[in-house]
Amino acid sequence: MNLLDGVYETHVDVADLERAMVFYGDTLGLELGRHEQERKIAFYFTGTPRSMLGVWEKADPKQSHFAFRVAEENVDDMLPFLEDRGIEPRAAFGVEPDEPIVHPWMPSATVYFSDPDGNSLELLADLSDDPDPDGQPMPLSEWRERRE
Repeated sequence: MNLLDGVYETHVDVADLERAMVFYGDTLGLELGRHEQERKIAFYFTGTPRSMLGVWEKADPKQSHFAFRVAEENVDDMLPFLEDRGIEPRAAFGVEPDEPIVHPWMPSATVYFSDPDGNSLELLADLSDDPDPDGQPMPLSEWRERRE
């Protein structure tokens, strides 16, 4: 039995908490759980099962990376979700962000983007296909063609 069942909480450093709160709350639409002005931190709830993102204002923020889980049936909605919010997806692993990028070894479809502080963020949907442990990252359309 594996007692661990996913990550409940992660934290990210930002240079300006108010700007970050606009991005994570207003732009991405995360639910604010708590805002502690004196500690310069905001906690957001993310998805179901509930998990949490802590956003900490720091004088010298360190950049980090994390991914938001997306249901497989919403893979085709990931780019429009970002575009509707004025967020530019970015290329990764030599694949342009015209469509989600598939990591065959998992397999998962992902879209990468950044927050205003340059933290690397990702929308990630596990795919129900069989993994290809030796496959290289590729556009979703290419993955789908290979699976047909």
